[in-house]
Amino acid sequence: MSSLKRMLEIMDLYSVDHALLTADEISNLLSYSRGSTYRYLKELTTAGLLINAAGGYAPGPRVIELDFVIRQNDPYSSVIQPVVQSLNDQFQCEVLACSYYRGRVVVSHHIKGSDELTMSFGRGRRMPLFLGAGAKVILAGMKKRQLQQIYEDNADQRTSSIVPPVWDDFYAEMSKIRRAGHAISRSELDVGNVGVAVPLSLNSMGSIVLVFTSKRYEMLDQKRVAKLLMGAAKQANAMIANIESGGPQVDWLAPPNSTVNKV
Repeated sequence: MSSLKRMLEIMDLYSVDHALLTADEISNLLSYSRGSTYRYLKELTTAGLLINAAGGYAPGPRVIELDFVIRQNDPYSSVIQPVVQSLNDQFQCEVLACSYYRGRVVVSHHIKGSDELTMSFGRGRRMPLFLGAGAKVILAGMKKRQLQQIYEDNADQRTSSIVPPVWDDFYAEMSKIRRAGHAISRSELDVGNVGVAVPLSLNSMGSIVLVFTSKRYEMLDQKRVAKLLMGAAKQANAMIANIESGGPQVDWLAPPNSTVNKV
């Protein structure tokens, strides 16, 4: 294994629950020798990716700088930001854009809605892999072999009773979501919330998620919500494909206002 890959594995250890790690903890978690661990930590601190603080090591200022660069120059923001803002204007709910990479689902964009609700997963927060509409609709779009590998490799994330413990049952659920073109989750991430998500071709795999309170969602024309959301994602995916093919940038065309309230 290269030194670069070993250093990246150190950075992979950091999360909201593990924001500060000692050299001994890193050495034990990755089975690195103490000498190698300190050598890698020195390289990472010199690069500003880590800082030595409170007897341990924490993410450094270079990480913050890179986040600013992404916010200012992300080539997909010209598509994603208008999409999530338009959906927020239309539904007045929380709107998320999520990205998938290396077995992780992370929120890349988040606009707050008008409802008072609890949202545990905002920008930059890693979401559970098998819970929530945003993650499920991404998984549902994968090829069977890739999906089965992810299912088998992440048994530690399948402890919730919501996740089918048998592969065939899980695959049947994902197939149903794929055929529907959207996923719906109820109280899977935060009690009392409903998530409605559609797939998005963001960095190959992603999703757009609307989050409502359960009470408000029951008052809406739910089929209409899904239809409008899928229409927005279809336009966004076409714009992303255009960017990736090197074509001219196309402006986002906000959909006409359409009522989703039940009558």
